[in-house]
Amino acid sequence: MCTVGCRITSIIDGEKEVSAMATKNTVEVVIAGKVFRISGYETPEYLHQVSVYINEKLAQFQQMDGYRKQNTDQKQMMLNMNLADDFFKAKHQADKLSAELEKKEREMYGIRHDLIEAQMANEKLESEKKELKELQIAQKKEWETKLASEKKELTAKLNAEKKELEESLEAQKKELESRKQESAEKLESRKQEADRERQELKRTIAAQERNLENQKKAMEAQRQSSHKKLEDQNQAAQKRLTEQKRSFEAEIERLQRENRELQRRLGQRSYT
Repeated sequence: MCTVGCRITSIIDGEKEVSAMATKNTVEVVIAGKVFRISGYETPEYLHQVSVYINEKLAQFQQMDGYRKQNTDQKQMMLNMNLADDFFKAKHQADKLSAELEKKEREMYGIRHDLIEAQMANEKLESEKKELKELQIAQKKEWETKLASEKKELTAKLNAEKKELEESLEAQKKELESRKQESAEKLESRKQEADRERQELKRTIAAQERNLENQKKAMEAQRQSSHKKLEDQNQAAQKRLTEQKRSFEAEIERLQRENRELQRRLGQRSYT
């Protein structure tokens, strides 16, 4: 007899063989003091391990008074029942570990899902950073355009005023020629007033240029601060996800080792 999954296909008695399919390996084993020739698809070493396991179970029963008092059929039934009990206990433990492994795999799936969401969030941050940079460039161009326009307007106004002043001075000069003596002091006063106006205009232009430069520096400082904050948040999120991933991978690896060990033991003890 053999349990579910058994690959021993026949027991050979003398020249007679009953087989379910073509034999692969044939070995002689000793079970309960008798020599049997058995064949199967497993390796000869594995077939010997099966016979050793059965002999160990028989040796355990032989030490029990109740077993020695039973007839042959009852002894065979006790052996079969205990082998089945070993099998189902090992199978239950394997199923339990498989369930735990499946649970960890689901948790790992959740971690991968969180990682994808973090990557999407990172891409969103990169997109927002790009948009912020484009907005800053657009604002800078707008300020430069506005400054150029204001500067052009101020220059035009200054030129117009200068032209107007020159025309006025020219008219006054002509009048001065006719009334030179009379308007000498008046002309000097007007010259001084014109100089003051020019100086005031120059100071106004310089102040506006300084104000615009300060605004440009403030915008650049704000952009650098926002960029650094986004980078720090992204690095912190990546670090947390990496640590969680390493923890779950270590736990899954431990469960897989336990599962492989149990499967190995089950393979050694699952035959009758």
